[in-house]
Amino acid sequence: MIDDLIDNDKLLEIILGNSHFTKPQIDSLMLAFQYRIEGYSLNEIIKMRDSGPVSKGSYLRTLSQAKNNFRKSLNTLLLMIYLGVLDTNTISSFTDLSERLNSLKDIEIPVEVVDEIDDIINEICDRITGDKVI
Repeated sequence: MIDDLIDNDKLLEIILGNSHFTKPQIDSLMLAFQYRIEGYSLNEIIKMRDSGPVSKGSYLRTLSQAKNNFRKSLNTLLLMIYLGVLDTNTISSFTDLSERLNSLKDIEIPVEVVDEIDDIINEICDRITGDKVI
């Protein structure tokens, strides 16, 4: 599932590469998200992995790893907000970026836009560490 998405989305490939997730973890998470909602059984889902059919244990292990990474990511964001490291302006920039990403999902994204998104992420990180004052 994720391989097909990455083949058609350079930005997705870059974001995934810069995340805490592996391709098998995201593949398992996306399969669980999409197909459990649609009522597929675990036996059907494990046959849909990009790497081919996997054991239930392998699928559930990578799904658990993905859920833990996701949980940790959310807790990291909350921690940064709670400690005051992420302020209203930074959160607003991040929200604007996420809205922009949603509007770009179904189009061919020019390399300049991918670079601009990477620049925004770096700018947010620079703000947090004081490397760059804006």
